[in-house]
Amino acid sequence: MRESRRVIGLVMLFVMTVGVTCGCGHGERGGAAAEEATSVAPVMAVQERPTDPVTPAPEVNAEAVVWRTVEPPANPEAGDVWVNPRDGMEMVYIAAGEFTLGTSDEEIEAWLVDHPRDTRWRFLREQPQCRVSLEGYWMGRTEVTNAHYLRFMQATGHPAPGRWEEGRIPEGLEQFPVVYIYAEDAVAYCEWAGGRLPSELEWEKAARGTEGRIFPWGEEWDNTRCRNFELISGVSYETTAESLEAFDAWTDAHNLRQEGLAPVGSYPQGASPYGCLDMAGNVWEWCADLYGENIYQRYATGDLTPPEQGISRVLRGGAWYMDSPMQFRSTLRFPYRPNLRQLGGYGFRYAREGRLDISGP
Repeated sequence: MRESRRVIGLVMLFVMTVGVTCGCGHGERGGAAAEEATSVAPVMAVQERPTDPVTPAPEVNAEAVVWRTVEPPANPEAGDVWVNPRDGMEMVYIAAGEFTLGTSDEEIEAWLVDHPRDTRWRFLREQPQCRVSLEGYWMGRTEVTNAHYLRFMQATGHPAPGRWEEGRIPEGLEQFPVVYIYAEDAVAYCEWAGGRLPSELEWEKAARGTEGRIFPWGEEWDNTRCRNFELISGVSYETTAESLEAFDAWTDAHNLRQEGLAPVGSYPQGASPYGCLDMAGNVWEWCADLYGENIYQRYATGDLTPPEQGISRVLRGGAWYMDSPMQFRSTLRFPYRPNLRQLGGYGFRYAREGRLDISGP
C-alpha cells in the first residue's frame, strides 16, 4: 500500500511537469498556458515516504510514518509524525477536513442520566454543536517538557519558570510538562520552535478526532487512561466538606510536583485517534484563543473567526488534581486570565501550519 502511494505520487508529478512544459494544448494557446501555469502554479515536490513507522500506530492510519526532515514534509498523511529539529518535539499531522465541535442536547441529556451531580449550565459554553472544517496542521504529540523548555532558555536567554532554583530543572523532572509559566512564556517558546499555540478548534479536533468522541480514547470514562486525582491518590472528591477535607489532607502530605504531575506520555492507552497523548489530565493546556462565552454561535454559521476581545484565554484538557469525568471531556472549555499568576497545573503544547508548497522537482 505504501509503495503504491509512492508510485501514484511520482506519476502525478510527471503528469504535472509534462503538462506545464508542453502546455497540454495546441499552437500558441498551449504555449501561453504553459507560461501562465509556470508562473502561478509551481509544482509541489513529492517526497518519498520514510520507512520508520509510528509506534504505536495511531487509529487513523496504521501506516503512519516518522519524518526526520529539516522542514515538515509536503505530502504528510493523517497520523504521521514529524520530529522538529529545533526542540526535538514529535509533531502529529492532523489532516484537513471536518470534525464535530461541541456538545449536542442529546449528548447532554445522556450524560446527566449517568452523572446526576453535573448540571446542564456547565455545557452551555460548548453549544451549539456543529460541523467545522479545518486545514491540515501539525500538533505536538505531548505537552512541552522541562527539558524542551531548557533548550529554549539556553538558546534565547528567556527566564526560567517559577520554582527552578538557579535556573535548573528540579531533579528528576526533565520529562514532566513545564509549569509555573505564564501564557506569554508559552507564546515565546512557540515562536522560537517555529510554531504557535493551537486554536481551541485545532485542539479539540486533535483530541477527539472527526467522529466527536467524548474523551480522546472513546465514549466511556476510564480513570486509568489519564492523570487524575482519584487514580493517583485513591481519594474521590466532590464538592462536600468531607471530600474536600480528604483532598487537602492528601495534597498536604505529598510532593505535588513529583506525585501529582506525571512524565509526558505516561498514559499511551489514553491516546487520541491521531496519536496525541495526555490530552486529558496531567495539566491544563493554553490555547491561542481569547475566551468567548457564546462564540460557538458564530462558529455554527461557518465564521471561524475567534473572539476579538476578552480578558481570559481558553484552557483545555483538565489537570491531575481533578477527578470528575466532566472535567476531562474533550469539549470542555475553561477560561483563565493568562497573566494573573503562575500555577503548577497549567502547561501547553504547540501547533504548526500544515503542508508546505515546495517548488521544483
